[in-house]
Formats: sequence, C-alpha cells, structure tokens
Amino acid sequence: MPHILIIDDNEDLFSLLEDYLKDEGFTCDYAPDPAGGLQKIIETDFDALILDVMLPGMNGFEVLRRIRSDERSAALPVIMLTARGEEIDRVIGLELGADDYLGKPFSPRELTARIKAVLRRVVPNRVDANNTTALQQVEDITINPASLCVTVQGKHIELSMSELRLLLHLVENSGQIVTRDFLYKSIFGHQAYPMDRSLDMLVSRLRKKLGPRADGGERIKAVRGEGYMLLLSS
Repeated sequence: MPHILIIDDNEDLFSLLEDYLKDEGFTCDYAPDPAGGLQKIIETDFDALILDVMLPGMNGFEVLRRIRSDERSAALPVIMLTARGEEIDRVIGLELGADDYLGKPFSPRELTARIKAVLRRVVPNRVDANNTTALQQVEDITINPASLCVTVQGKHIELSMSELRLLLHLVENSGQIVTRDFLYKSIFGHQAYPMDRSLDMLVSRLRKKLGPRADGGERIKAVRGEGYMLLLSS
C-alpha cells in the first residue's frame, strides 16, 4: 500500500483525505507543521508527499527546498497545494522541483488521480538496481534510473525527479525531437495549458545543470512549435 504524508495545518482536510485515500488503497500520515513533517520524512520512507504552500512558521516552498537539498528525500515525489491558485505559486513550486500542483479547493478524487499519476511516472522504466543493463548512456552523460544517479563528464549532478524524467526521455530519443505534448503528459501528467511555461523552465534548469558538451556546443535544442531534442556531437 503506498504510504502518503500530508503536511497541512488543516486537520479537517486531513481527516477527509485520509478516509478517501484509505478506500483507494493508500495509507496516510499527517503533520500539521513543517518541522514535524520534515522530521517524519527523515524517519519514515514515504511514497509521496502532499505539501500545502501556506504553512505556519515556514512556507511550503522552503519545505520543498529543504527536501530537495537532502539526499535522503531528494527523490520523494511532491504534490503541492495552493489556496491562491496563482500562476506564480505553480511556477515557483515547479522550479524548486515539485512533481505536480493542485489548487484549493479540490476534490479528493482529483487529488487521488494526481497521486496515482505521479507514482506511475516517478522514474520511467525503473528496474532492479543490481541490473547493470539499466544504465543509460549517451556520450558523456550516464544515468542509472534505479539509483537515480546521473553523471556528466564523470561528475555527479543533482537532479529533481522532473528533471530526471525529462533527461531520460531526451536520452532515450537522442537526436530526435520529443514533442511538447508528450513531455507535458509524461512529466506533469496533463496537457500544456495556454501560456504555461513549466516545460520551458524545466528545460532551462536542466540545460544549466548539464552544461555545454565537451566541444562547447549546446546539448538541448528547442524545435519551435514541436518540442526538444538532445543533440549529439557531429
């Protein structure tokens, strides 16, 4: 049974979600404040985190920043909740490595669908860590989807789960265009909304972390109106 942690200061909301998620095959734990939630994450292996933006003492963005900076929790899938529903909240959350977001008010059914979608796409084609054939390698980029380890020119780089999924799709289709529609659905679990630049910002962050190729050329090319492709040395 997937184990879900909910960090939200609304206990009534937690009680409602716990009852609903239990019927859907999940077990739930609860923390009403950021400090308690971060401690639970250290002590317990969770399959996903539901994180409210508006929290007492420390907002959800800072909580997410700490989760992603700790190797013990860096790979934890996170769905953020925002009461304001403003685009800037979604943008900040995605930039910090949130896997999905949902505006309040929402239906438990929709949240359940988002959780299931995130768990399905945590790491594409994940295999046993002992299976060395799981390694994906293109030129100086090496990815082990099982251990979530990525190296570029022999140096380890830290990627969020969304960045890792994007890189895997590009590596698996090196030299070919990966469409925007496919990337939105596989990474964010939904089609692109009008004026939504979530994917563009994700690509920008991945470019910076990968750096240029050994010959100084760019690694990821945007193909206007279509998508992105990982370039190979000529």
